[in-house]
Amino acid sequence: MTVQSIHQVSEAVGQYYDHMHAFFTTLWGGSIHVGLWPTVTGTGNHDVAQDRLTDMAIRLLNPAAGHTVLDVGCGTGRPALRLAEQTGASVVGVTVSHKQIEHARRLTQQEGLANRVRFEYADALHLPFASETFDAAWALESLLHMPDREQVLHEILRILKPGGTFVLTDVTEEVLLDQSSRQLLYSGFMIESLLTGKEYPGITKKAGFITDQMLDISSSTKETLSCVSTALIEKRHIMVETYGEDFVVAMEQAWPQLAVIQRDYLGYIVLTVHKPTRMEAGS
Repeated sequence: MTVQSIHQVSEAVGQYYDHMHAFFTTLWGGSIHVGLWPTVTGTGNHDVAQDRLTDMAIRLLNPAAGHTVLDVGCGTGRPALRLAEQTGASVVGVTVSHKQIEHARRLTQQEGLANRVRFEYADALHLPFASETFDAAWALESLLHMPDREQVLHEILRILKPGGTFVLTDVTEEVLLDQSSRQLLYSGFMIESLLTGKEYPGITKKAGFITDQMLDISSSTKETLSCVSTALIEKRHIMVETYGEDFVVAMEQAWPQLAVIQRDYLGYIVLTVHKPTRMEAGS
C-alpha cells in the first residue's frame, strides 16, 4: 500500500466517524467499543457493559497517579476520562475524527478533567510525540481500522518508555467469513482487516513488544450488536430525523445480519504487552 493510499484510508476513517457520530452516540452508548456482558444471553444496560470492558482494560494497564497514558483511537473520550478519574493518571487521546475531538473535549470540560486529559487530531501511523514520552498506552478496538498495523505498533512502541505497558482490545475473525459477510462487515464499520486471536501475539512480538497476557473474552461480548439493534428500533425516529428514511431502512436491513455475523464468526481478545526494559532489551 502506498503512502498516499494509507493517508486516504486514514482520512476515510475520519470521515466515516464524522458522518456516523450521531449514530454511535445515540445507539451505541457512551463508548465506541463492545460491552462486556456477564453471560452470553445476559441483558442489561449497554453503557454499564461498555464501562465493564473499560474497567478491565484499566486494571490491566494499571497506571500510577501522575503517569501519562496515550489513548490510540480515543473515540468520544469516555474511556480516557474514566481511566483518568479512576487512576489519577493523565491521558492524551488521539483520533482522526473531528467530531469525536469536539465531543471528547466537551465531556472533558463537563467532568472537570481538562488539567489531566486532552484530545488531539492525529493519525496513529505517524504519532506527533517524541520517543519514550508515555508511561502506558492502549488501543480499544481501533487497530482494525489501521491500514498498516505493524507501523502503528512500531509507533506505539516508540513513544512508550522502556517497561511501558500497552493494552489492546480487538475484534477477531475466528470463523472464516464468506465474501458477502466480509463485505457487509467491513463496509459497515470501515474495517481495514481482521486477525485471528492466535495471530495477535506474533504481530506484537514482531513489533518489539513482550507479551504479558492474552484473554479471550469472545463469549462475553456477543450481546453488543443485538443491543444496538434493539436501540435502533427504540430510537428510530431520532435516526430518521438525523439521517433520513433511506438510511434507516438500510440500517434496519443490515443490522440484524451484522448481529448474526458477530455471533457466528467473530471473537474478541484483550492483549497486554510491554516495551522491553533496558535490561530485557540487552539480554
